[in-house]
Amino acid sequence: MNKITIAYDGSSHSLASIKEVKKLKIGFPTVKIVVLHVTDVSDLKDEALAFSDDGDTRKYHRQQKIKDELSGLINADEYSITLLYGDPATEILSYMKANPTDMLVMGNRGLNAIQELVMGSVSHKVVQHSTVPVLIVK
Repeated sequence: MNKITIAYDGSSHSLASIKEVKKLKIGFPTVKIVVLHVTDVSDLKDEALAFSDDGDTRKYHRQQKIKDELSGLINADEYSITLLYGDPATEILSYMKANPTDMLVMGNRGLNAIQELVMGSVSHKVVQHSTVPVLIVK
């Protein structure tokens, strides 16, 4: 295994995903880890209202926040961060198509059957359309 991509949104489930990848790294010590963070379209308007910061500054602050959240869970030299904007499921699948990976690891938000039917879930959409193995962590 050469590369693992982690879909990370800052939730407790995505933090658990980091811990699972650390376990996988024991068996694959040279694996490259990409932490993929997608800012949902609905959250973009809040970011756009922060007129005091330009796009590069906002990107830097988002990366720093992710590094702070992952501090203590995984060494900073063990992963890279990729930031995307848009619909999370669509962006994750597009990223994986353009950037081949051996496995995607992501958390499950834990929607019940009715919520998933009405709203759908990112993990469900990704699993349905992924061309690589997907590990869902609860």
